Amino acid sequence: MFNEAKDILSSLSEGLIGRLRRDCASEWKNFTQHRFIKELAQGILPKENFKNFLIQDYFYLIEYARAEALAIYKSGNLTDMHYSIALLEGLLNVELPLHESYCQEWGISIKDLQSAPKSLELIAYSQFILGKGMQGDLLDLMVTMAPCLVGYGEIGLSLLISSETNWENNPYAPWIKLYGSQEYIQILKDGIGYLEDLAKRYGDEARYPQLQTEFQTAVKLETLFWDAGGNLVI
Repeated sequence: MFNEAKDILSSLSEGLIGRLRRDCASEWKNFTQHRFIKELAQGILPKENFKNFLIQDYFYLIEYARAEALAIYKSGNLTDMHYSIALLEGLLNVELPLHESYCQEWGISIKDLQSAPKSLELIAYSQFILGKGMQGDLLDLMVTMAPCLVGYGEIGLSLLISSETNWENNPYAPWIKLYGSQEYIQILKDGIGYLEDLAKRYGDEARYPQLQTEFQTAVKLETLFWDAGGNLVI
């Protein structure tokens, strides 16, 4: 697993996603090496902060599902439609129910999830993705969604193989293992492959400055999302 994780992390430096990451290296580092992540890896993150994150992440998953539904509308062929339909079905029928169950393990009921306020950071981030998706085409939408897909994969794999990750009595170990799992690795590989294919078909080189700005903004908003999860009090 160690060698596989290193190979996958190395592959994230290639293609369009690698170029996008390099061109906002400072912002990307702030996102993937945020204090929230470091404390989570050490097992010292206050539990109330993690619970707040779980609540906001629940809202984000719902908005991510809306973005996948928009991707279906923006698709120019059936292959693209089927790709987003599969992700949407997975979100609605698998990931959201699993997230609800995980929240209940942390003492967060369905009623708590439904009645909690959305953070301003969550609203800004989700509306940015949907807005860019509405204004642009399928590639614009997928580029704004890429920091989430790739970032969580990079974080999960990095923590999984890091000597600084504390595995002993760490309440966040299951979360780390989720994003370093074979299932998520496959989603990550498929997502990057799909993005690279879209880039070729939609002419990423001619419009790269716009794509880079969209990606960079999404990375900044992802970072603020960590802030919201770590600072709010239920």
